[in-house]
Amino acid sequence: MQDPAVPTRLWTWPYALNLLATLSFFGSFFYLISVLPDYVDEIGGAPWQVGLVVAGFTVVPLLTRPLVGRYADRGYRVRMMRIGVGSLVISLALMVIAEDVWSLLVLRFAQGIGMAMFPTAAGSMVAELAPLPRRGEGVGYFGMASGAAQAAFPALGVLVFDVWGFDAVFLTAAGTAAFTFVLVSTFTEPVAAATPAVDQDEAASLFPRPAIFPMAVFMTVTFAIGAASTFLPLLNDERDLGNVGLYFLSLGVLSVIGRPIVGRVADRYGRTIVMAPALIAAAAGMALLAVADSTALMLAAGALGGIGLAGTHTGAYALALDRVPDNQRGGATAVFQYAWDLGGLGGGVILGVVASLFAVSAVFWTSAAIAAAGFALLLYGRSVGWTRPISTVEVSEPPTSVEAPTTVSR
Repeated sequence: MQDPAVPTRLWTWPYALNLLATLSFFGSFFYLISVLPDYVDEIGGAPWQVGLVVAGFTVVPLLTRPLVGRYADRGYRVRMMRIGVGSLVISLALMVIAEDVWSLLVLRFAQGIGMAMFPTAAGSMVAELAPLPRRGEGVGYFGMASGAAQAAFPALGVLVFDVWGFDAVFLTAAGTAAFTFVLVSTFTEPVAAATPAVDQDEAASLFPRPAIFPMAVFMTVTFAIGAASTFLPLLNDERDLGNVGLYFLSLGVLSVIGRPIVGRVADRYGRTIVMAPALIAAAAGMALLAVADSTALMLAAGALGGIGLAGTHTGAYALALDRVPDNQRGGATAVFQYAWDLGGLGGGVILGVVASLFAVSAVFWTSAAIAAAGFALLLYGRSVGWTRPISTVEVSEPPTSVEAPTTVSR
């Protein structure tokens, strides 16, 4: 029987606003993705400087996410979100007057502050607002919000640029970030649930150890996505697969719509039951790309990749939260997000060596093998108890109505 004292309502007003803020935050950032390389070229940047400016923001999140996670766990989630969005508003607006590569790079570092603070704090907020019986579903919708922004806003940025130019893109992005700031300014810190006693050294750790296993499993999928982002255009040059953007569209659509569905399944039957087939799908998608010789096969590979991303991200993130005490959710979120950073870096850099030594198709065979290794790692982790949550709640059919606005100041 479900404990009547355990809340099961997911769609509260604070939770819905957090999703909307997440969508608009990532949207303000992703406006730039498609136009920033051309802007660097426009102001006289060399090709190596294009990569530096586009990827420069990643340095700050790599260095600061654990600290953000620690402060989130100390009850400063909303403060971290406000600082992160504020840095994005200012740095995006100042891009209008940035007319050399080095000033642009400084602004990208400032945007990295936002990317370090907001996603970690917002993800930790989801863990607070989503009830334990529906945590997987809550995490799924959170991933859906960020995924939808990544799928839609780069194209909107190109549209704005085609009509009004670079400055309009920067100001539109700044305006979207300002809208996010207005939303976040209404937030109050949720009252933390009572936490079980934990070892003080572990509680003080910047890297909660139980979250490392889910992160490692998910990283095998982000590794594959990084490989596709970097090397699929080169494979297309060899095989004439068509518009490679269709691959990412197929992957994005399946990933976005699949996450809340996967989350519900994970809540009912466990995290492993959705992660295992998702990892198989990710491996199959990479293997299919390795042999693809038509647009249809490329689209099928994208669909498999989207299923793999949706299932592994949702299940692994929920598992990372399941495996830590309440006072380490921010730290677990920070550790888990390293899968994106390290997987993207590995997929782009390490597999570059594979492409140089062998062939472009070998990159995708290697990625398939890494995703398959993630499946084996998941099975091993299950056998030794690494997929066992620290607490469980039996759940009946959850309600779907939206609660009236209620927040409690910390």
